[in-house]
Amino acid sequence: MGSRQMREERPEEERSRLSNLLGMFWALPLTISGFLLAFPVLAWRGHVYIVRNTTQALLICGPLGDFLLAHHPFGRMTAMAIGHVVLCEQKGLSRRILTHELEHVRQAMRWGILFPFAYIASSVWAKLRGRDAYWHNAFEIAARDAEKHA
Repeated sequence: MGSRQMREERPEEERSRLSNLLGMFWALPLTISGFLLAFPVLAWRGHVYIVRNTTQALLICGPLGDFLLAHHPFGRMTAMAIGHVVLCEQKGLSRRILTHELEHVRQAMRWGILFPFAYIASSVWAKLRGRDAYWHNAFEIAARDAEKHA
């Protein structure tokens, strides 16, 4: 044998890599939608960064992104994830917020195209029980729990 040996992946690493690939494919319609929304942000002095973590994402910011997030129909936001695309403010992104948004990316990988419907259903369920549609949404609760590990 030569000095260079092929690195063999452990079965759990191989399963994790396959799971990530399947999750990316399952979330692809959402990611395409996110990129279509973010494209004008990029076109008008925007920037794109690649997040290479256990969860991969495209981080997109720019002046138009700041405007869109400040004037979101549901209220001002610092960031939002659509599939594997995270649209964020140029100056407001913290590690905690990125962790929160990456949890939404993971949720999109699990739920795929059903994620927006499940998210809305969770908000409706909260409202029906007399609770806040955002703060008591199960997906937001999970994202806030992820922030604790940032």
